[in-house]
Amino acid sequence: MAAQRAATPWLPMTATAVLWGSAFTAIQVALPDYSPAAIALLRITVTVVLLLPFLALGKIGRLRRADALRMAAFGLTGMTAYQVLLCAGEESVDAGTAAMLIAASPVFTTVLGMAFLGDRPGRRGLAGLGVALSGALLVAVTTGGGSGSLMGALTVLAAAATQATSFALQKPLLKKYSGAECVFYGSLFGLLPLLAVAPDAVGQVAAADGHRTAAVLWLGLGCTAAAFWTWSRTLRATTASTASLVLYAVPVAALALDAALLGNVPAPSAVGGGLLVLAGVAVATVRRAAAPRSVTVASGPGTREPEREPAGAGARS
Repeated sequence: MAAQRAATPWLPMTATAVLWGSAFTAIQVALPDYSPAAIALLRITVTVVLLLPFLALGKIGRLRRADALRMAAFGLTGMTAYQVLLCAGEESVDAGTAAMLIAASPVFTTVLGMAFLGDRPGRRGLAGLGVALSGALLVAVTTGGGSGSLMGALTVLAAAATQATSFALQKPLLKKYSGAECVFYGSLFGLLPLLAVAPDAVGQVAAADGHRTAAVLWLGLGCTAAAFWTWSRTLRATTASTASLVLYAVPVAALALDAALLGNVPAPSAVGGGLLVLAGVAVATVRRAAAPRSVTVASGPGTREPEREPAGAGARS
């Protein structure tokens, strides 16, 4: 039994990386027929519908009034703003490049921790942040000078910063609520401002090609619901420091899928910048692993368990 617990759960880890990585390619496929806001609306709607049975079965508890404001802020940043900004950025930036830029999200998470939570990253952490930020800037500049758009790259970086903000908002909530509860209630709040584009989204569904609509459905079913389940299995089966390897594999999966399915290959300098981002984040993660803090992370619908927090843990792409 001890040997089983010690075994690395490669299958759910690989599945999670591929599912999260496929989100970037799915957005690229959907964009010609759907606006960024419509993609966000439909993706979040699919997620809410898939989680409704857990609410009916009592696996999702009630949201306390005292936590409603923070949950709303989490939903508006992590669900609404992040999804819209990422999709808007991918209108002019290929999926693999977008994934490398989003990988810089832990940089912004650490900066927010320094600014508002009194975190002290130390010399190693600061060095890692500097390397990762340099890599992100290299990717952005390279993209702007090549086939993509500098504005698109900066928009994706804004999405990464927004995602980091949602992580900071979600962290205290995970001490009281399961991951499924955070995703469900965050999605409900995130859905509200997007209802304004519902008529346009319905019209886009009616006019869109079937494979583009399938890509939008995949974003909710595969990249959110299925990925949540495989990520929860990963966290249950191993330590969070091992599980965090998934976060480094996501850009690799996105690059491979983008090349295989859409034929997009980023410039070598952009790939080099992406490697700098991952290297910098890895340095900061090693620093954290030396003195892990016990937090509550999602382990499945309606359940919670104490674990060590992986860098940038939370709802991904």
